[in-house]
Amino acid sequence: MSTAPGVLPSPPVSGPAPLAGPGYLRLASCPRCAGRRRALAEVGDELRGRCLSCGEELVLPLQVERAMRLTVVGRAGQRILAAPDD
Repeated sequence: MSTAPGVLPSPPVSGPAPLAGPGYLRLASCPRCAGRRRALAEVGDELRGRCLSCGEELVLPLQVERAMRLTVVGRAGQRILAAPDD
């Protein structure tokens, strides 16, 4: 694909832009099991995703949502880090 000099092609879009405002972006949960772990594979010109918890194929594997609090959990679900409240 060739473009005019100095013109960059627009990046691909995987869904609607998240709302601006306070909070943190995180991967949207799997609609079947609510997991947030993904396996990604590029097949042809498509990015395909699969939930690592239940195996569900995800239509938009990198879809994000805005969370008001940042909480990092470990492999067993224990809370490792939580952002302080303002």
